[in-house]
Amino acid sequence: MDDPASSVASLLLKLCKGLSSNPDGAYELALSYLSENEKVRSVIDEGRSVKVKERQLCQKIHARLSNVSARDADKFNESYAKLKDSFVLKQREAVLSLLLALSESPQNSESTQQLFPMPDLAIPSATVGLSTAASSSSKSTIGSVSWNSHAPKQMGSNQSLPSTNSNMGIALPSNDRSTDRSCVRAAVLAATGVKSRCTNVWPRPVQMMYSRIAHLGFLHDRLKEFIDPSSGLMPQGLMGEGLVASIRDELTEYYRSIAILQSQVYEGDGGGGTLRRVCVWAQEPLHRLTWLANIAHTAHHKKGGELASCIHRFVRHGDERVAMLARRLLTALTYPLLLMLTRWLLHGEIDDPFNEFFIESRSGVPIDRMWHDKYRVRQWMVPSFMLREQAAQILATGKSVVFMREACADEPTPADHHHHLHDLLQAHDASVSSLGRPADKLDSAATAWWEASGLRSGVGAAHAAASARLLAALSTHHHLLDHLAAHRRYLLLAQGDFVHHLMTLLQEELSKPATSLYVHNLTCTLETAVRATNAQFEPPHVLARLHVNLYPNCDGREDSGWDVFALQYRVDGPLGTLFPATCAARYRALFTQLLQDLRLSQARREIFNNPCGSCHALKLAYVSEVWGLMRRVSCLRAEALRLCGALQEASFEGAEAAWAELLAAAASRQHLDRLLALHHRALDRHSIHAMIHHTTQELQSYLGNVLNETLALRSFETTLHAGINRELERRDQLEQLKAERVTRGEFPVGSADEARDKEKRKIFQQFLANRKADLNVWARTYRGHVTTLILKLALHAEVSLQTLAFRLDYSDFYKRGDAKLHEPLTYQHKRLSEIGLHLAKTKLIDHSRKK
Repeated sequence: MDDPASSVASLLLKLCKGLSSNPDGAYELALSYLSENEKVRSVIDEGRSVKVKERQLCQKIHARLSNVSARDADKFNESYAKLKDSFVLKQREAVLSLLLALSESPQNSESTQQLFPMPDLAIPSATVGLSTAASSSSKSTIGSVSWNSHAPKQMGSNQSLPSTNSNMGIALPSNDRSTDRSCVRAAVLAATGVKSRCTNVWPRPVQMMYSRIAHLGFLHDRLKEFIDPSSGLMPQGLMGEGLVASIRDELTEYYRSIAILQSQVYEGDGGGGTLRRVCVWAQEPLHRLTWLANIAHTAHHKKGGELASCIHRFVRHGDERVAMLARRLLTALTYPLLLMLTRWLLHGEIDDPFNEFFIESRSGVPIDRMWHDKYRVRQWMVPSFMLREQAAQILATGKSVVFMREACADEPTPADHHHHLHDLLQAHDASVSSLGRPADKLDSAATAWWEASGLRSGVGAAHAAASARLLAALSTHHHLLDHLAAHRRYLLLAQGDFVHHLMTLLQEELSKPATSLYVHNLTCTLETAVRATNAQFEPPHVLARLHVNLYPNCDGREDSGWDVFALQYRVDGPLGTLFPATCAARYRALFTQLLQDLRLSQARREIFNNPCGSCHALKLAYVSEVWGLMRRVSCLRAEALRLCGALQEASFEGAEAAWAELLAAAASRQHLDRLLALHHRALDRHSIHAMIHHTTQELQSYLGNVLNETLALRSFETTLHAGINRELERRDQLEQLKAERVTRGEFPVGSADEARDKEKRKIFQQFLANRKADLNVWARTYRGHVTTLILKLALHAEVSLQTLAFRLDYSDFYKRGDAKLHEPLTYQHKRLSEIGLHLAKTKLIDHSRKK
């Protein structure tokens, strides 16, 4: 049996020879008709010659181009004729097949998005009634692409034009067809900013439609002025250039649409392009250019993150077309921001020649302030699509990279953490690939990098990884935990045995004038205290940093050793950056205040253990005046001792929770900013309870008065004990004299001796009376200062200080002695009012739950 393809081809050739005078042309035409059917094509293609295939491909390409533009079809014919005369390309059939297949294949996601509607001014044949449409197919198919084939679905009201005569309602009569064409051409030119001068002679409906189309030219001129560098309106910086480039792309698409519209108007026969059709086509470009102009107007004199925030406001617009336009512009202009962001996160470098990045690098900052002051976030430059917490994480991540590279130069280079930014970069690739996607093919999966979830997850993971590496290096190689604990134990006097032994050894030395003290002598005493206590078991890197220093005061008064002595913990390297000079100054202020409290407590305990300073005081048991005075002195001493102890305990207990939280966070290797914040908070708690914080400046003066009066009591006791000892020595001498006289057989006491003894006793009685009066004055002054301190503590906003006021007067001793503590707003009334407020809130909540 013969081949079906050859039999069909031979029969078709015979039929053409019998019916046509030009059998070859008829045969080719029949093949072109039959090739429209895929089933027939598969059979016929096997039997036709190479020359027939090439002609058929040329006819198909010519027909496809004619449907779009007659000029393109003519250009193809000229190009094909030149190609046939050339011998460069041997496989013309394969090339033509490839071009035809590419034109028939659907557009992929990387094709350029149609931003403006394609004009279609061709009038349907039913409307115009042209019978010659079939003979001029190359002209009648101009603009056959739908003018809004890529517009969103919600714009369906403008997607198609009616094919009835209603579209021609304002068309001019046939005798004024040339005038109609001139109006349409003038309107097309006005859409690009070229205005006509003869519009005043047109009818008013035509003028209204022309003015509506001419508004496109006004918007076009505004956008051209915005992107013109010489106008002074174009935004500066790389992100501004991204916005300008995106607007240029929009205008390029607008020019392409205008060019197609202009070709249809000039190539039409007069019935295809009416002013009404041009006006209807202009609705979508008018909407797009209007919002482009609005966006450009709001972007004046803005740059960087501020410019991105300005465009991001339009992304939240209710109109989906406006939101899509703003999203496209924002994705284009934030590409430089993404590059700067990834460079900072990966390498800790800021490449920002136009100051657009929201992280600023400050020059002239010393190395010890690098972490604290060298980099900071410019809040006004943070884009609105980025949270403040994310900006802080980005800052900390880059600082960690810089810190590991510069401050920890001896550490091995850590593994790069770019894999944590994979989600962020992948989201950006998806957004870039979706920029050219048609609007009707955009989906929720094609999200830009700035609105993708990868931004938060990638930045958070990179921050966690960089912080973990930094804390691991500081904890392992630089012993961060040991140094934090050592600061608390030795500079804040938390190591009890060491502090007590050191104060015992230094008591005599520090009582000397400050000018007679030397650091090397005190250093030897410090080493002795270390060897005699549990401090000897500290690691060597801790003991090597503990030193003694003398800080002379500058107030002009004569200092003692207690005023200038201080322990110093020296840190260097990376830890010197974390503990700068300001932190060392805070530790010194706390050490001075705690040392003063400790000095008073220790002095009070020594006097309490030896109240009279001599065993001869037992011989004065028959002198009731002395024991009454001594009993009162003992009571006042115990009162002052309890007050100093309560203040010292409150200073440690108030900061205990903060230090426990700090050490726990350091052990769990939380990020460094968190540790520094907790360390600052712990020092704040210590400063508040030591009353040297800036919020307790008023309390510091009252506390100083109380401590000064406590020192005055010590001076009073010293004077009292000296007078008692002198009287005891005199009486001992008198008793010895009596014993000697009795031994010699003389009278023990003469009249002169009795008179002298009576005079001395009278002087001693006057001495005791004066000391008793001084003690009464001191007691009133001391209790007045204590009462004022308790009142100020009770009125302070800090709850822990209010609790301290209650601890200082838990038995209402001072309250009974001063009427000021009975007034409202004191600690008891305030406490009761807070309890009442809490009960009222509880009752209100219970009442609302019942409802």
